[in-house]
Amino acid sequence: VSPKAKNANSQIGGATPAMRQYLDIKRQNPDSILFFRMGDFYEMFFEDALTASRALDLTLTSRAKDNEGGPIPMCGVPHHAADTYVTRLVKKGFRVAICDQVEDAKSAKGLIRREVVRVVSSGTLTSTDYLDARTPAFLMALFISQGSRSTRSKPATRQSATTRHDPTCFGVALLDLSTGEFSSTEYDGNLGPSAIAEEIAVLQPREILVPDNLDLGR
Repeated sequence: VSPKAKNANSQIGGATPAMRQYLDIKRQNPDSILFFRMGDFYEMFFEDALTASRALDLTLTSRAKDNEGGPIPMCGVPHHAADTYVTRLVKKGFRVAICDQVEDAKSAKGLIRREVVRVVSSGTLTSTDYLDARTPAFLMALFISQGSRSTRSKPATRQSATTRHDPTCFGVALLDLSTGEFSSTEYDGNLGPSAIAEEIAVLQPREILVPDNLDLGR
């Protein structure tokens, strides 16, 4: 973790209410660049501001000071142009969490309530500027279930009428958000990982979600 990232995580004590809200939401989305809605802009702070300013060629400024008296890095984009900037970040390999104001500022009592309303990544981006209509944009999710159980599948094949006993099951789900296409299947046996690897090579998903315990190389 960089010194600036550590600094961001230590600001809760003396931070303003809005900055405490930002830091709390950022802790819940550590792997995404957080677009934090403030009025007519989405603003980024600390390490996110440094990263986004370099990736998007934005002017880096500062907001107030941290607990150590240093300036807090900040940059922002107009909310009406956010989709363009989000697309550019995703094309560069970043994930973006969009944090919006979820109540009317005029009727809010005190701090405006904000929540992450969507997380955009290469598998969930539906911008026409990013997608090729001739190529599916699959988001793939993998799952492994271990333990004795009865199945109705042959090793490394889709479901069949043969009942067998196998300790491991590999699940695969595919979703193309741009078209709504969804499919799922499962593979059983030691050949499951090679079957999944073949599907990945053929379908070339834009993003793959895997559980921590999944090891296709074993």
